[in-house]
Amino acid sequence: MFSLLNDLGFGQSPVTLHLSTLSAYSVSILLSLLILTVLNGISGSWLPTVKKTIRSLRRGSSKLHPDRPQLAPISPVIPFEKKPQAKDQGTIQNPEDLAELSVWHRVDAELEIFKSTHHQFWWNTHSGKALAILLHAAEYPEHLQHRDLKFFATSVAPYLGVSRETTEGNTLQWPSFMTDDGTPLELSWDWGTKDGPPTIRYSIEPIGLQAGSSIDPGNLIAGPAFQEELDRSLVDMRLEWFQHFKEFFHVRNDKAGFVQDVADHNTSIFYAFDLSPTEVTAKVYFFPKMRAQAKGQSNLEVLSRAIRAAPYTTKDNLQAWDTFCDFSSDLSSSAIEYEMLAIDLIDPFESRLKIYFRSRETTFNSVVNIMTVGGRITNPKLYQGLEDLRLLWNALFDIDANTSSQESLPAVGHRTAGILYNVEFRLGETYPVAKIYLPVRHYASSDAAIIRGLNLYFQHHQRGKYMPNYVKAMRKLLNPWKQLRAFIPTSAVQSGQMEHLE
Repeated sequence: MFSLLNDLGFGQSPVTLHLSTLSAYSVSILLSLLILTVLNGISGSWLPTVKKTIRSLRRGSSKLHPDRPQLAPISPVIPFEKKPQAKDQGTIQNPEDLAELSVWHRVDAELEIFKSTHHQFWWNTHSGKALAILLHAAEYPEHLQHRDLKFFATSVAPYLGVSRETTEGNTLQWPSFMTDDGTPLELSWDWGTKDGPPTIRYSIEPIGLQAGSSIDPGNLIAGPAFQEELDRSLVDMRLEWFQHFKEFFHVRNDKAGFVQDVADHNTSIFYAFDLSPTEVTAKVYFFPKMRAQAKGQSNLEVLSRAIRAAPYTTKDNLQAWDTFCDFSSDLSSSAIEYEMLAIDLIDPFESRLKIYFRSRETTFNSVVNIMTVGGRITNPKLYQGLEDLRLLWNALFDIDANTSSQESLPAVGHRTAGILYNVEFRLGETYPVAKIYLPVRHYASSDAAIIRGLNLYFQHHQRGKYMPNYVKAMRKLLNPWKQLRAFIPTSAVQSGQMEHLE
């Protein structure tokens, strides 16, 4: 395995990639290292996989500006008619290849009005075209490209908040926890199974035009309006769990009910969308911190109370959660920071419950402890996978093979430093499934070396069918912007063959 990693370029000196600034925008292309272990006694093996995340990032402060003049309220909204443009003013301009934006232009022609200039920015100047390029590169049929772009344009883009172009000092009135610079959107490329087609995904934080002001201090106006829009657009959603968790984590949106956390983020909810061939499916992420602060409880205690009070949960079908809570009570788990809970908006008996948490410990021993849930998971295939993970760990972080597994990665003081994990389970399962996101953006030495290794890795495993499209899309997305970041995911599967890339 180690020789293979050398072949892929992980063992070579990093190559520095310089990207010229061709526009006012910057994109951060983030690949995360994700390890999925198959628990519950099922035979599994570790295989590297890749998730491609594109984050639209721009410079600027992430501080709130309470003294800024108030913007037009999100409701009522005065729409304005589209004006014809002499030429495309978007940040992505590629006259050599217009095919990838042909469906975008068709959808754009169908849009008669925008709800605000900010709506127009997110669709026309910022993320709409990036989404179009990814859909085309993933070889989505034109009717699906049209479905997904129309959904984004009409149902999502109006709820992404104020664009930086209209703010003083190029700052955000409501910085989102979605990205490190506060941009409320993250686009993802899911590599799929074997040589099957990729799936495009994206995550957002709905943000109101008055978010962060005295009118909407907690950004709690846009969320209900966005959910109403989804109710009209995605009629097959199951909302029993959504309604429960929304009410459980609710805080009042006034000075008495909302207390701004000046030292940390103030995000309360995320949404994510998987663009499958059959439908657009939604997930929701809830943050426990505000209720925890209001009740004087820990984030974990709030999460546990929320889960145990959810519809259809019983003492007998929460064994996986009990296992994780038992692990969380260990002294070795005392430093874990619990971030959020996610659910699928489908039948609750099919939905996953996902708990995201961060550990500031960065030794490989700490990784093993969490991935095995404190040794409670004894599946031999899991430990075999952890050996492979150690090789990737060493290669990505430029660690010598003889380095002790008790040695930490270099200290980084960033809010998103450390290692992010999640555990997920469905009702009735005995053990949770753990995933790890290796933070290459904080600890790897070179973006270019990671991307190069990614390309070679897929070619080596004969997973390169869509790699030329992927590389082409990345070049087009990077050309107008400035910055490249990368992180690489890996997934455990039941066979010894590469099956799933996320």
